[in-house]
Amino acid sequence: MRPPLGPIAALLLAASLLLALGTGPGEVGIGEALGSIGEHLRQLLGLGPAPAGLRDAIVWELRLPRALLAALVGAALACAGVLTQGLFRNPLADPGVLGVSAGAALAAVLGFLFGLEQHGLWVTPLLAAAGAGLVLLILLGLNRAHQGLATLLLSGFALGTLCGAIATLCLALGAERWDLGIRVMQWSLGSFEGRTWIHLAWALPPCIVGLVLAAWLRRDLDTLHLGHDTAASLGVDLVLLRRKAVLAVGLLVGAATALTGVIGFVGLLVPHLARMAGGPGHRRLLPRAAALGAVLVVLVDTLARNITG
Repeated sequence: MRPPLGPIAALLLAASLLLALGTGPGEVGIGEALGSIGEHLRQLLGLGPAPAGLRDAIVWELRLPRALLAALVGAALACAGVLTQGLFRNPLADPGVLGVSAGAALAAVLGFLFGLEQHGLWVTPLLAAAGAGLVLLILLGLNRAHQGLATLLLSGFALGTLCGAIATLCLALGAERWDLGIRVMQWSLGSFEGRTWIHLAWALPPCIVGLVLAAWLRRDLDTLHLGHDTAASLGVDLVLLRRKAVLAVGLLVGAATALTGVIGFVGLLVPHLARMAGGPGHRRLLPRAAALGAVLVVLVDTLARNITG
């Protein structure tokens, strides 16, 4: 008999968030971090004055939004991986096969090449979001009613390869600019450094819509495992399922990539861990993968922050 995974996942997520809040530069421990959050919550409820000081700035303005954004991005990428593997019925499928992250990366590289990031901190995320959205629209436009998954896969692969080739060309054209290579490398590795409540607020709407769409498709994805013909005979609209799944993956991956850069391992690895922990049924697989993805990204970001800090 397997232990209940919901409470275990919740405890793991809570523990990872506490670790993220209580470690790092600044010498603010878990107890102090919880005290600071409590004071801020009381102030928001009108039960006390606004806390001030270095401790509160470290916890409330730096660590907490970064940890929550890391959890959200981890959950989004993990669920995007579940959707991609379920849609293509292939355990090696990764959200990157649809080319959305490559489109976001190309738009960011173009911004770096022309120096657009100098006009504000939000220029690069907005460009990346526009690039991801454009690739998503092209992908949906190329895959019309009677085209199958092979066409979708080839279209995504071709778009991703094209975007990658153009990004490489941009780097070659700007080879004499050492700062361009550094900026592109930092962004392509993915980072939560400097992320604030505003970044979290921008990430929430597309991620919530994508997660709701993913939950809505869970039964159809389970039926799809029986085969396309069987699923169609049981009433699954394969064309509509494909479009909704692509839209959900595009929203989740596009939002995550636009705000944090390219993070590639979560969408492939976490769905397998979630299946090993509790089986392939999407009703439980999606929330389990979301929790594990959030835990993994929060822990990795906390480790990176402590090593580099």
